[in-house]
Amino acid sequence: MGFKAGVRAITIQFAEGHPYHGAEARVRGMSIGEYMAATGLDGSDGDDAATSMKRFGERLLSWNLDDDDEQPIPATEAGLAQIDQGLARALQNAYVEAIIGVHTGDPLPQTSTSGEPSLVESVPMEALSPSLAS
Repeated sequence: MGFKAGVRAITIQFAEGHPYHGAEARVRGMSIGEYMAATGLDGSDGDDAATSMKRFGERLLSWNLDDDDEQPIPATEAGLAQIDQGLARALQNAYVEAIIGVHTGDPLPQTSTSGEPSLVESVPMEALSPSLAS
């Protein structure tokens, strides 16, 4: 039996302290062909902002969003059109980040240096003395 290579679902959650903490969405990922078309790696211009948002809406599987009357908003393109634009952009941006790398809502492990400088001393950068410059 071989490895199942189907497109995975991506879960979007925002870290504590984020303005949209508590909002969650599951979104269908992309095949490599879809990814290449969306990013322009296939030689096309890639997705513009409107096409990228539409692509996100088409891939929505589920979310936990309710309207002001506490009624569930459907996880569809039409439902996406009903929510606050800031939330819609935050969800879509988190989706794109998850597709291309690490979603910022996913905290780094405690063992991560989080990009801190190396403990190795930096190489000093000085102008060459006149005798070495010639």
